[in-house]
Amino acid sequence: MAKISFWVRIIAASLAAVVMSASLSGCSAIKLGYNQLPEISSWWLDNYIDFTDTQAAQTKQALKKLQTWHRKEELPQIANLLVQAQSMAPNNISQQQACEVWGQVEKRIDAVAQESSRLSTPIVLQLTLRQLRHLEKRWAVKNEDWKKDWIQPSAEDRLKKRLDATVDRFSDFYGDLNAEQIKLLRQQIEQSLWSPDVAIQNRIKRQQSQLVVLQNLIQDAQKPGFNLAQAEKTVLQLSLQGVRPQDPALLNLQLQLEQQACLNFSQFHNTTTPAQRQKAQRRLRAYEADLRDLI
Repeated sequence: MAKISFWVRIIAASLAAVVMSASLSGCSAIKLGYNQLPEISSWWLDNYIDFTDTQAAQTKQALKKLQTWHRKEELPQIANLLVQAQSMAPNNISQQQACEVWGQVEKRIDAVAQESSRLSTPIVLQLTLRQLRHLEKRWAVKNEDWKKDWIQPSAEDRLKKRLDATVDRFSDFYGDLNAEQIKLLRQQIEQSLWSPDVAIQNRIKRQQSQLVVLQNLIQDAQKPGFNLAQAEKTVLQLSLQGVRPQDPALLNLQLQLEQQACLNFSQFHNTTTPAQRQKAQRRLRAYEADLRDLI
């Protein structure tokens, strides 16, 4: 939440939960991207897992079911959340208000994670040790790419990269930012609790833990008395580790980052002009209209 516009997070977090990630560049991109989610998601997952033909077919079918469920059950709630955001946009907001909206987004993420875990568990239980090794190798490649982006550059280069991305995202929603607003964003990034060194350490630790859990889960599935409902809970926990770590220290850090992000956003929003707020409100209204067209 610390690295993305608050309004974009409302939209992207809920939609991206279907495919793990998303990049929405405009209203039409929501419609186009959403309708293509099963295909995009199956390709993305196959790149990490290297499915057999049977697994690939099952995965596409599960993703289509997930999208059908999401269209019916979740899109109306996300659209209503966007209505709430529109009512907030013209006014100053507090840190608490920002976090309350984020809390509602988390509920939507939880709902998608629970349904996707139910649908994906039978496929997860079919994975082989070869496929887990393939996953581990893909993670290793991505980790090295991440290090090149965030560990190897100097602190000043990292700051500039984060600032440029943040300015671009806020400008997309609010219009051109003034010098004082850009200065505020820079100060917020400089004071951020987020650390690339800690982030990569936690990322690798989480991946290693997930591999162990997956391996044990697959082995347990071959034993008498295996409990499918418990397996679904395990898969759900794995899918939520990125937003709700089980490690108390990591969870505490995550909660601190979210609180800081809420504060940062409220501080920035409260510096915006009436014209900037009107543009944000129009953008939110357009996103809402697109979501309702998809229902």
